[in-house]
Amino acid sequence: MVAGGLTAGAGVTSAIPEYTEPNLVKTLRCDSANPLPGPRIPIWVDVFNEIPFPADGLPGPAISLIASNRAQPGILDYTIETRVNWRNLATGRTGTVNVPTRARTVTWQVDLHPGPGPVAFTIHQKIGVMAFVPMVNARTSSCGGRATA
Repeated sequence: MVAGGLTAGAGVTSAIPEYTEPNLVKTLRCDSANPLPGPRIPIWVDVFNEIPFPADGLPGPAISLIASNRAQPGILDYTIETRVNWRNLATGRTGTVNVPTRARTVTWQVDLHPGPGPVAFTIHQKIGVMAFVPMVNARTSSCGGRATA
């Protein structure tokens, strides 16, 4: 007996459902012109599907697009506006997701909730530099891909 008349015992609890690893569908190359003097910014976008618990907090499953340029951070922040237009090819459903980002390297994450079926999407990036104001010397680029939700 434990103080207060309660008994101690062993039990099993689980507050979080078992998390399954998301599937890496492909990695896209979505390079952009550099708002700073220098070469183009190489940007890789990893496309994952079957995300049960997306980062945006909405119910899954979802498709997650995660971009990075794998570069050393610069002295100025990049300001990035990412817009992804998607279309579910099975249902005809469409949508757009906009994500603003500010970071030392070009990085962002977008979660898509298109419903089940094949999905085509187009990524539009607007990348500028934060120099007292956002989007200084902004450059735009776009690329596209497909995944199954």
